[in-house]
Amino acid sequence: MPVINAKNVQEHPDFPFRQFGVYFFKPDEYPSDRHYHDCDEAWLVVSGKARVLSEGREYTVSAGDVVWTRMGDEHQLLEILESPYGVVWMENGLRGRKRPGHLVKESGA
Repeated sequence: MPVINAKNVQEHPDFPFRQFGVYFFKPDEYPSDRHYHDCDEAWLVVSGKARVLSEGREYTVSAGDVVWTRMGDEHQLLEILESPYGVVWMENGLRGRKRPGHLVKESGA
């Protein structure tokens, strides 16, 4: 079984995630913007507790929970309830219009 990282992920086309990482939010870090992606995204919560928005619903998540948001559905970290709040995040390949990064719906859309 290979070890896959950001430098060699393109060498493994059968691996379902194209981008991934680990992120620990600082206690005073402002929560994320409401956004969506042209891919599916999963957050595996590894520490802390937070209030999140995914697919129009609010959830309280803590270590061991997975937030799974499908392509085009808005999601957001609303509030860190217990620090350190850390996640392993994973995104599958871009689909649809294949735009990278955080996408924000225009107001009124």
